[in-house]
Amino acid sequence: MNILLSLMLGIAVYSLYIYLKYLIPLRKKEPGFKYVYLEFDGSVRELTDEEKDSLNQTSYASDRLYIKNRYYKKTADGNLQGIILRRRVPKSIKIFK
Repeated sequence: MNILLSLMLGIAVYSLYIYLKYLIPLRKKEPGFKYVYLEFDGSVRELTDEEKDSLNQTSYASDRLYIKNRYYKKTADGNLQGIILRRRVPKSIKIFK
């Protein structure tokens, strides 16, 4: 019984870790499009109409746009650049229009 309880506790702790690291919103709900663009230098801007259209298409191809789940996650070539959910951008970062 102790093994089962330990396993359940481990799963609960791991689930909480995943939620806090990848899913919890970092800012309150704001008006605007759901996603924003993170530039090479770490600044964040609103998406262009073309980028929004590409995201709204139902068939997503991996060569289109890179969608990040964390602000500090880098691309394969070591850049910050990519698209990220607006709510996953830290509050201290201003979103430019």
